[in-house]
Amino acid sequence: MTADSYSREFERKRHADADYVNKSESTLAQLELDKSAGQKAKEWVSAQRYPIVFGSWVVSMGVAFGLVSRQGHLTGQQKLVQARVYAQGLTLAVLIASFALESNDMRAGKGRWETVKILDPEDPTHKRIIEKRIHHEAYKGEDQWMDMIEAQEKRDKARSQSK
Repeated sequence: MTADSYSREFERKRHADADYVNKSESTLAQLELDKSAGQKAKEWVSAQRYPIVFGSWVVSMGVAFGLVSRQGHLTGQQKLVQARVYAQGLTLAVLIASFALESNDMRAGKGRWETVKILDPEDPTHKRIIEKRIHHEAYKGEDQWMDMIEAQEKRDKARSQSK
């Protein structure tokens, strides 16, 4: 354990610039701090919409089963089916709300997909600006397969043009 901490300390001393935070990152951090609690909550709900859908199903299943279990004239299996139907109805409503948020994000160019302007990598003069649609990864390497396919297609195209 101490060897690891000494190793990290040694690396930090060798690379002092590793602690550097550029101006845009500090500006983004400040903007994040300036947001109201309502804005933060809305962004959190937007980012966590699918776990919320699953959680709503679990909670609605428990609540529905609790309500249905009070009815004494139904068997246990009938109560379970009845609770499942109620839970599915609520989950469907939450899914529809989630899809509405997703389509709103797509129209606004936010969320997981965003259109940005970049310099054209094919232009040798670096004067032409193109629009590119980028995907924000939920975790590092999520889109690696797309990059690999794009690189292979470029190699195949170059190989076919050289023949």
